[in-house]
Amino acid sequence: MSTKVVFIGGGSAKFVREVVVDLFNYVELQDITVCLMDINRERVKLAEALVKKIIREMKIEASVESTLDLRKALDGSDYVIISYMIGGYECYRRDVEIPEKYGVLQTISDTTGPGAVMRLVRTAPEIRKIVRNLKELSPDAWVLNYANPMAMNTWYFGEYGHSRTIGLCHSIQGCYAEFFAKWLNVPPEEIEYSAGGINHVNFYLTLKHNGRDLYPDLRTCAEKVIKEYPAERLRFELLEYLGYFPAEGPQHQAEYYPWFMKDPETAVHYGAETGSGYRVDLKYFQEKNVEVKKQISGELPIDFNESIEYGGKIIHSLETGRIREIYGNVRNKGLISNLPDNAVVEVPCMVSKNKILPCRIAPLPLQLAAVMRPHIAVQEMAVAAVVRKDRKLLEQAIQTDPLTGAILTLPRIKEMSNELFKANSAYLEDWK
Repeated sequence: MSTKVVFIGGGSAKFVREVVVDLFNYVELQDITVCLMDINRERVKLAEALVKKIIREMKIEASVESTLDLRKALDGSDYVIISYMIGGYECYRRDVEIPEKYGVLQTISDTTGPGAVMRLVRTAPEIRKIVRNLKELSPDAWVLNYANPMAMNTWYFGEYGHSRTIGLCHSIQGCYAEFFAKWLNVPPEEIEYSAGGINHVNFYLTLKHNGRDLYPDLRTCAEKVIKEYPAERLRFELLEYLGYFPAEGPQHQAEYYPWFMKDPETAVHYGAETGSGYRVDLKYFQEKNVEVKKQISGELPIDFNESIEYGGKIIHSLETGRIREIYGNVRNKGLISNLPDNAVVEVPCMVSKNKILPCRIAPLPLQLAAVMRPHIAVQEMAVAAVVRKDRKLLEQAIQTDPLTGAILTLPRIKEMSNELFKANSAYLEDWK
């Protein structure tokens, strides 16, 4: 039987296109079976038509199927790629707008703060379904989780019993190529770096070109970059005060700290736009949907270049034994000694034949560990609340968020939490 790669959230046609092209560009993977599973028939059929078009144009032996049935998709799976957003854009909108009423200004709200906690509440039941079915149908399948909230979801997969899970983001490998290469006029393939931390609060610990430290050059170009891209004031301020450059974009960074979105005026100063993630994602989805339809019809060409995503590389290495380094979200277990052992951390991982081996890195500089620990506490409490179905603990997770605590009193946090719980009541029916 051919290797079976399943996409849960397979109606995300643009993401599916990128990872499928990556997979098919490896000769050893050109006979795989791609299974697309989604709850939206129209979207998953669109994605299926696109993959069929890719297979025809590449003239390969791969096959594709689609289904609305989770069990059918997972049966016999070797790799399960998670890319869904439970609740859709309407829930996403409420995650932003309800806290905004109370003065908590979130930019993206999918991996931290009140929005991320509620997204976990909606996603956890689906994770439970996936794990239960995998135990019965494909216990050795690798789960590659792209769904947010990244750290919480990956943590919950482990808590619920599927250890062969790794969380994947593209910020670390994307940031150096997109920004540093342009700002410092260095070919991206010549930049050497190491990074570590937790998802979206991770930093480049080293940054070099031909053995030369690039950090002095990065500091020197700050004024010029900020003049051209005012939102980068935020990341260069973090570099100035924490000593290291963050590996996630400025919009995400704004909501992870208590310093940048205290009020609308401060947010504007840092170029941080409330709800930018919701609006940008919705517009992006609509545009990509049109683009995919045009690619299927032949009006637009399909891009067969390699993407920055790790999914295809990981599957190729697991199948063939080719050794690669990637960055993944995994349980800490001493990998970063000055972060909690049970946390989910983002560290280098070596991938080879049927193995993903996370790498231990040096203890983080104290100031970096300090800004990560509050988020780890939020993640731990939110996951525990979902496991126990405990509303009070869920509220306490929200009140632990650094930005929320910088803005609201405890009684106001309770009011906001109750409104969020009411908006998500369908997911909290059997909670105590």
